[in-house]
Amino acid sequence: MRLKTLIFFSCLFSSLFAFSQTQDGGSNPEYQENKSYEKPVRQHEWGIYLGPSWSFPSGTIPQLNTGLTYDNERSRSRTGFDFGVKFNFFIDHQWSVDFNAQFKSAGQKIQYSGYWHELGYSETNVNFTESVLYFNFPVYANYYLNDNFYIKGGVYGSAILNAQRREGNLFSDYNDVGHLYKGGDFGLTAGIGAAMNVFFLEWRYYRGLVDITFDDAKLYNQSIQLICGFKFGG
Repeated sequence: MRLKTLIFFSCLFSSLFAFSQTQDGGSNPEYQENKSYEKPVRQHEWGIYLGPSWSFPSGTIPQLNTGLTYDNERSRSRTGFDFGVKFNFFIDHQWSVDFNAQFKSAGQKIQYSGYWHELGYSETNVNFTESVLYFNFPVYANYYLNDNFYIKGGVYGSAILNAQRREGNLFSDYNDVGHLYKGGDFGLTAGIGAAMNVFFLEWRYYRGLVDITFDDAKLYNQSIQLICGFKFGG
């Protein structure tokens, strides 16, 4: 009886020891090999950036009370220049949360033609450039495909700084049209990026979800952005 009890406890302790070695990895070469491939969490980083953007809002630009009704309207994208800073906080090796603050340009170019005046009908083209500047706050979730390439998606909120309209060529005077626009904007944004050493490059797309004017016809911001910059701390 005593011999059977001794054998039983010997087997029990052997099993428990083998189980603990399995949980800790022990000398299991497969476990050690997998453990060696675990990547550490990246260091948090911040950066500064600048670059061009192309704004092409969806909808109808608000009208000034000029007394004219145009038959034809043609819109084109407006090229602006943006700059800002970002703070990138890593959750693990593949995911991070990216906070941005930037000055972002919006607006578009509009050409009107065909209208009636006191002398009759005119086919003359009238060109306007709408320039709207926002203080923009995008927040992204970044997913890193590898050490250098990543995709991003998130939301943004904006506060308007000014809105101006110019009739004619580049050297014409601007008129303030801030009263036609609401005080802010909100929408979705997504992009793709590449980083190497201290440099990074990103394409971003912005789509507003809020009507930005007080006009009856709705207008939503929409733009693409190309930025390049320097990052530190990563």
